Amino acid sequence: MTKRRMGVISDTHGPLPADAFDLFSGEWDAARLAEAAVKRYEVTCDADGHVAFQDRWPECAPTPQACDLILHAGDIGVQSALDELGAICRTVAVLGNNDFATFWDCDGEVRDLRSLTFGGVDIAMMHIPTDLRLALHARPPTVAAAVKEMPQLAVHGHTHVPEVRLDGDTVVLCPGSPSRARNGSGHNAALVDIEDGRLTNVSIIHLP
Repeated sequence: MTKRRMGVISDTHGPLPADAFDLFSGEWDAARLAEAAVKRYEVTCDADGHVAFQDRWPECAPTPQACDLILHAGDIGVQSALDELGAICRTVAVLGNNDFATFWDCDGEVRDLRSLTFGGVDIAMMHIPTDLRLALHARPPTVAAAVKEMPQLAVHGHTHVPEVRLDGDTVVLCPGSPSRARNGSGHNAALVDIEDGRLTNVSIIHLP
C-alpha cells in the first residue's frame, strides 16, 4: 500500500509557527504525536461508496511521517509562511478574507478556490465555509456550482476552530488556527492520510 500524508493549516495571519514547520516536516516523534493528537478519525468507505468515520482518539495516534502535500486554507498573512511550507513539499493555498496582497505558492498565484487531485483523492478548498458550500452545492437557479462533482475532501478555514464532519460522502475539514485560537480550541493544524486512492485518517494536532 502507498501511504501519503497531507498537512493542512489555516489562519496563520503571519509567520509560520516553528512547531507547525516541524510537524509537517515529520520531525515529531511518535510520543509527541500521541500526546498532541486531540482528535483522530478513521475514514471508511463501503462497497457502495458511502463514507463514514469513527473517532479513534486517544487509542490510535498518527505515526511520524513527513508531508507530501500541504494545504493552506487562507488568511495567510505573510508570504514567508507559504515559502517555509513550500520548502517542505508542494504547497497549495487559497486566499482568505484578510489576504489583500498577492501571494504565491508552489502552484503559482494564490486564488480564492482550488480544486485538485492528490493521491487519487479529489479535493476542494476555500477559506470561508459558506463560500465552500456554495461552490460545492450551488444555489439554483441563479448560482452554478464551481466544483463539478463533490470531492472526497473539502477544506476551509476562517472559523479558527478545528472540525471534521461529513457532507454526504465528502469529508469536510477545518484545521483551526496555529496562532489565533477561538472558543477555547487552542492552536491546531491537521494531518490527513491517504492510502491507495482513498482517505484513511484525519487527525487534529494541537500545537503548543
